[in-house]
Amino acid sequence: MSKDSDKTQAKPVHRFGTGALTLAQVICFILLFLAVNYLGALHYVPKDLSSDTAFTLSSATRRYLESPAVQERKDPIRMLIAFKRNNGLYDRVRALGEEYFRLSGGKVKLELLDPVRSPDRTQQVAKEYGKAFASAFSKSMFTSDLAIIDARTAEEREAVPEQGTERLASRHVRFVESTAMASFETDLEGKRKISGFLGEDALTTGLVAAIEGKPRQIYLLADKSGYSSESADSPLMNFSGALLTQNALTEPLQIAGLAKIPDDAAAVAIINPAYDFTPQELEVLSEYWTRPKSSLLVTLGGETPPRLRAFLRNLGITPGRDRVITKRGEHVVTNVRAEFQGGMEFTRDLWEKTTTLEGETCSLDIRDKDNEDLTGRGIRPYTLLATGPNFWGETAFSTAKPEFDLREDNPGPIRLAGAVIRGAATRDDLGDQISRMVVISNSDFLSPKYFSDMNKDFLASCVNWLIGREELTGTGPRTLGTYKLPLLDSQVSFINRVNLFFLPAFALAIAAIVWSSRRA
Repeated sequence: MSKDSDKTQAKPVHRFGTGALTLAQVICFILLFLAVNYLGALHYVPKDLSSDTAFTLSSATRRYLESPAVQERKDPIRMLIAFKRNNGLYDRVRALGEEYFRLSGGKVKLELLDPVRSPDRTQQVAKEYGKAFASAFSKSMFTSDLAIIDARTAEEREAVPEQGTERLASRHVRFVESTAMASFETDLEGKRKISGFLGEDALTTGLVAAIEGKPRQIYLLADKSGYSSESADSPLMNFSGALLTQNALTEPLQIAGLAKIPDDAAAVAIINPAYDFTPQELEVLSEYWTRPKSSLLVTLGGETPPRLRAFLRNLGITPGRDRVITKRGEHVVTNVRAEFQGGMEFTRDLWEKTTTLEGETCSLDIRDKDNEDLTGRGIRPYTLLATGPNFWGETAFSTAKPEFDLREDNPGPIRLAGAVIRGAATRDDLGDQISRMVVISNSDFLSPKYFSDMNKDFLASCVNWLIGREELTGTGPRTLGTYKLPLLDSQVSFINRVNLFFLPAFALAIAAIVWSSRRA
């Protein structure tokens, strides 16, 4: 009996060993928890879960933040966002500022300031930037919310400007008011409401302008254009406005009687040429093209003037004497749908995407193959945009019912845009001396009513490539807006009946079924 009781006797509990083991497990868990959080703080990938990706910067902005213009700076760029917390744009602007800081690797130093809650810091900022702001906007600072982008070096910040040179000293400082970060519309009651958010567009424009100090100069040959710049909805005005967002200033230029294109020209634009060049004017244009780092932007549409056509043909791009059209049944379609072609890096983000060119469009014969004579002169043409095979170049476009004629018309696919490089682009010692040209066979796409986001990105990419700013090419910022769903009165009445009667009745019926089943 005693032997059985000895066998069933419980083993002694080693409380000290169990406690030590538990303590070791707790310590290991704490260390593991801290290590995971530390690694997560250093290595993480943020995810924008908003429906409209409102907090994701565009590829053009990200590329610019990663470019040498930002990364090779010795002193960081200061971005001060002075917004009151009750401003409806505060959360979005703050989130954008944090993205600029993160994607730049700290090269864009962010500071958030509430002018109401931090009066002392507000006075310091007003003392530092007040004169420059008053010089630019002719009003006192902090009358409205704004962002300040300061790209000055430490030496420039410490230097005291001489009397009357405040504007020169602030050329690397840009102010972006809150009104420039939004688009507005007036409702039926006459109230002004925000209809779209333009924060990234405004901040990136300010950032580029602050770093570069002054805008690039693009001369527009106004006396050759068939457009007028007098009206606000003119394609030329829209063209100038689009270039301002790329820190490029459009300056009208009369080439008639001009001895040479000014030396400060970052590019020369020929928009919708309706009047031909004289032999002397063509010599001026040719002299500019032969300069190192020259750039030409040509947008066509109607009948290309003969001398300009010969000039372009000599560089490998020949405008057609036709109109690009297609037919859907008996209906003639002049709105040309085309796809971006691969080959040129500055349009990589647009490859295989489609856009629509409305208005007058002609075909382009681009000699990107079998062009030994052009290659011998250091000239290489490339195709940027082409239609599908359903479009053709109609030479008898003035007829009432045009039909494709293989003997006279140009069959599809039709090329609509091309680029030309002159010089040794592949040589490291001469690659930055090449000349560049972009030819687009449509000018009406510059009209505000036809200027889609895709066309805007295409134009911005072309301009930035022409002026040697490849880091800003690609897909640009999007306008984030609020969209209304138009409903008829009968539809609104039906929705109200569903919400007020049918849904509560359905819930009551379910409750009655559950109650009845439980009683049974």
